[in-house]
Amino acid sequence: MNTESSPAFWRAVWTITWKDLQIERHTRQTISIMVMFSLVTVIMFNFALETNLGAARDVATGLLWATILLAGTLGLNRSLSIERENQTFDALLIAPVERNAIYLGKVFSVTLFALLLEAVLVVMFIVFFNKPFWRPPVLIILALGTFGYVAAGVLITSMTIQARSREVLLPVLLLPLSLPLVLPASMAVAAFMFPQVPEWGEVQSAVYLVLAYDLLMVAVGLLTYHYVVES
Repeated sequence: MNTESSPAFWRAVWTITWKDLQIERHTRQTISIMVMFSLVTVIMFNFALETNLGAARDVATGLLWATILLAGTLGLNRSLSIERENQTFDALLIAPVERNAIYLGKVFSVTLFALLLEAVLVVMFIVFFNKPFWRPPVLIILALGTFGYVAAGVLITSMTIQARSREVLLPVLLLPLSLPLVLPASMAVAAFMFPQVPEWGEVQSAVYLVLAYDLLMVAVGLLTYHYVVES
């Protein structure tokens, strides 16, 4: 039986996810940093573009994804930095826990943080830009894109977390890697910003690309995370 399919493996994943949620509940550092950065970014762009509301609404989808990516990068860096500062990550590596369980646990916890951020962002973008970001397909695409981005981000963050220049290395490595995800995800979300809801055939290729990216990043993470954390 594969280790990843055993109940003990998934209990370890849930335990690591729950640990991260409890740490965040007590410290409130990761989510607060992400939310404050996003609020400042959205308000700044809103005031900068308020003289041309049409242009602001046209770029709302790109601005949403840009905010998610930048805030997500901050959240990823902060989440694993807390682990290093408190030496809890070293304790996880010493514990008899599968490395893949650590990877998936981090992916799930940071994804939950990012989804909470997006709940705030969706409300703000509806208010400021008057676009239908509340539509269920848009929310699903945002969730799928976020999961893939975090899956790649946890892997890259674990590679750079011990580097002195990790604040620079993380976005330099992660943002180009996320382009194959962000481009189709932005196209799919933009298709739902018009009054007429698009047919499935108009967005299916973009959605399939997002799903393929998610599966690829998770597979790469599961195959390589052991080597990343041991190096």
